[in-house]
Amino acid sequence: MKSISEFKPVIIGIDHGYGNIKTAHEVFRCGIEKMTGDAIASESVLTYQGVSYVVGESHLTYRGEKTVDDNFYLLTLAAIAEELKHKGGFTEANLILAVGLPLARVSGQKDAFREYLMQNKAPEFDYKGKHYHLHIEKVLIFPQGFAETAMIGKLPGDNMILDIGNGTMNIARVINGKPVEKSLVTIDYGVSFCVREIQSVLSRKIGRSVEEMKIEERIISGCRNRSDDISVETADIAQKYAEEIIGQLKVYGYDEIDTRLHVFGGGGCLLKNYSSLADHSNVTFYDDICANAKGYELFAERKIGKEGSAA
Repeated sequence: MKSISEFKPVIIGIDHGYGNIKTAHEVFRCGIEKMTGDAIASESVLTYQGVSYVVGESHLTYRGEKTVDDNFYLLTLAAIAEELKHKGGFTEANLILAVGLPLARVSGQKDAFREYLMQNKAPEFDYKGKHYHLHIEKVLIFPQGFAETAMIGKLPGDNMILDIGNGTMNIARVINGKPVEKSLVTIDYGVSFCVREIQSVLSRKIGRSVEEMKIEERIISGCRNRSDDISVETADIAQKYAEEIIGQLKVYGYDEIDTRLHVFGGGGCLLKNYSSLADHSNVTFYDDICANAKGYELFAERKIGKEGSAA
C-alpha cells in the first residue's frame, strides 16, 4: 500500500487575506476562535492536535506578519479541506501549496512563511465532521499582485495592476509585459482601515457602535438611494478613501488616459462604487475574489512543468 507521500501531488492555491481566506473555489471569513465547549450552531469546526476551533465567524486583526501565531496555519488546514471537495473529495492527499505574500514583503518573509506552513509535513485534523490525513510536499510562494497576470494574459502597453485587500493594497506597473521594479509596492491601506474610520465617525456622531458587517455590506453594494446615517457616513468616507487610492496610483505612474488599470481584490468595490473609474473604458474590474488563488495555482503548474522539462 502506497504512503500518502507517494500519491500524485495535488496543487492547492490559497490566498491568505485578513478579510477572507480564498481558494480557487471557496471563500470564507478569516476568523478562527478556540472553543471552550461543543459547537451549538456552527458546522465549521476544525479540530487539530486535540483542540477545537470555530472557523469563519469573524475577521483577524490586520498585522503585517502572518507567522506570529497559529491562526493562519489553522485557517490553511480549513482552506485545504474546503478546496479538496472540488478536487475529488479526497481526505488523504499529497499536496503542493501555492500561496502568496504582498509584493514588497515576498523577499523578506517568504522563507519564514514557507517554514510556517510546513511546520507539520503530515498534518491530521478533523473539519466539518471529516478526518483528513495529508502530506505537504512543498510550498511555493508567489508575489501577490502578480498572480493576477496569469488571469489576464498578455499585457501590451502601459498597465497597472491594483489589488486591494482587507489589510493591504498592492500596486504593480507593467509596461509591455515587463514589471517596473520601482512600482512594486505594498501599502497598508486596505478596506479594514476605511471600515474602522467609518465606525469611529459613527460612534462620535450618532453614538452607536456599528458592526463591521453592516459597513462592509454598504461598501460592497454601494449607498445609492440610501439616506440612513450609516449609509451617509459610509459614502462620504469611502469616497475620500477612493480619492486617496487614486492619488497613490498616480504617485507610481498611473495616468487616467494612457494607463490600462486592472483592479482586483474584494476592496475593488471602493473604487467601483465610490469613484468615477468604473466609467472609464480603460479600467477593468475583476470581480472574482478567488483570482489570486487561481493565479497561484497556474504559476505553480508552470513552475513545476518547467522543472520537469529541465530534469
